[in-house]
Amino acid sequence: MVDVIDLIEQGKVKRFFRARNKYCFEGAVSHITQHASGKEPLFLEESDYVYMLHLIKEISNEFQFKILSFTLMLNHLHLLIKFLESNMSNAMKELFRIYAVYFNKKYARKGHAFCGAYRSALCFDDNYLLAASLYIHFNPVKAGLVANPVDYRWSSCALFLNSVEKDTFIDYKFILSLLDNDISKAIEKYKNLLYRLDVVYINDVFEQPKALEIIVEMLKTVEGRRINGSILLSNEELDKKIQELKEKGNLRGPYEKEARKFLIEQLISRGSNVLDIAKKLNLSRQSVYSYLNCSQTT
Repeated sequence: MVDVIDLIEQGKVKRFFRARNKYCFEGAVSHITQHASGKEPLFLEESDYVYMLHLIKEISNEFQFKILSFTLMLNHLHLLIKFLESNMSNAMKELFRIYAVYFNKKYARKGHAFCGAYRSALCFDDNYLLAASLYIHFNPVKAGLVANPVDYRWSSCALFLNSVEKDTFIDYKFILSLLDNDISKAIEKYKNLLYRLDVVYINDVFEQPKALEIIVEMLKTVEGRRINGSILLSNEELDKKIQELKEKGNLRGPYEKEARKFLIEQLISRGSNVLDIAKKLNLSRQSVYSYLNCSQTT
C-alpha cells in the first residue's frame, strides 16, 4: 500500500481500484459499486428506490460525505462519493446493512441481499472524475432501459442538465465545475459530452475492460447537441415522499405486480402454502395462483 500511496502522491496513479483492503482518506473521491446477491433484484418498486435515496441522504449526513453522482439499477448501484472524513468502510457498511434489513423483511427473504463486499475505485484525476460520472449516468442506456440517460428516473443525470438550481443532497456542481467555473456553460459542456459518448462510443465502450480510460480520451473533444431533462426530487420532496410511503405502509409491504410476485416466490421457497400467503398478503387464493402462473410462464 505504501508504494501505491507514493505513486499517487507523485501523480503516477490516476485511478486506484480495490475490492478488498480499501483505502480512504479525508477528501478522497471514490466510485462505489455494489451488486445484488446472485441474479436477484435490489429494487422491485418505486418505494424501494425512494427508500434507498432516503438512506443515502441520511447516511451522507451522518458520516459527512458528499454524493457527486449516482445511479440505482435493478440489481446494482453506482455512487460517486467525496469523503470528508476517512470513514468509507463504516459508512458503506451501515448503508448496505440497513437496506438489506429493509429488503429482506419486506420480501420475506433470508440471507445476503448483496453479493459481498462493495467495490471502490479512488479517482485522483479530473478526467477520471468526469469519466466516472459519465459512465454512471450511462448505465441505464447500456442496460437498454432508456435511449437517453436523462430519461432514467433513478439517477442524478437530470441534475447535471438543468439550468434551474434545486435544493438537493447531490453535490452535482462539484463535477460540473471541473468543466467550467460558469455553471451554465458547464451544463452545456456536460450535455455535449453525454451526446458524444452516445453517438460515438456507447456501442463499444462499456464492453471494454478499460472503459473509463476510453472515456477519458473522449473528454479531449467536446461537440454535440442539447439534451434536456427533468430534475431529481429535491430534499423537501424526498422527505415528503418518504413520509407518505410510511403513512400508507408502502415501505412495509409490496404493492406493484412484480414486487408481489417476488414476495410470493420467496414465501413459497420458505415452505408457505397458498392459503397462508393469501392471508398474509390479504389476497384471494386465485390471485396468488395467478401470480404463480405468471411466474412460470415468464
